[in-house]
Amino acid sequence: MKSQCYTVLLADDSEDDAHLLKTALQQCKIEHSIHWVKDGEETLAYLTGQGRYSDRAAFPFPELIILDIKMPRMSGLEVLEWLRNNPKVRVIPVIVMSSSTEDFDVERAYDLGANTYFVKPSTFDQLLTLVRTLHDYWELGMKPKRNGAA
Repeated sequence: MKSQCYTVLLADDSEDDAHLLKTALQQCKIEHSIHWVKDGEETLAYLTGQGRYSDRAAFPFPELIILDIKMPRMSGLEVLEWLRNNPKVRVIPVIVMSSSTEDFDVERAYDLGANTYFVKPSTFDQLLTLVRTLHDYWELGMKPKRNGAA
């Protein structure tokens, strides 16, 4: 049985990390539509369909957000706070994937409604394992609610 393809919004200021995640997904043969934004303000523009993100055919509403918390212009924690205070988008599951191991960052992310928090893996093999685990969890237990909100 082939898994359903979901739209994933990846918010991370590191082009290298975004590329590694996309490569890991391809190697695991996971075919989700990944849209990458580089900072918190761009994340909000995507979610609200502003500017270049107004075309929902080209930039579909995400069913999952993978969020780094250390980003310029607006941190991932600020994005999380905005998400959870906005009724149209607060139901979107958020996976925080950050290089921060600080207790404050982890606790704050959960306080703001992150569904889970992972420290970015230090090797590609660890990333592959994490991607497989997340995919299995997503497919088996966390079916998204399609709402098409903007």
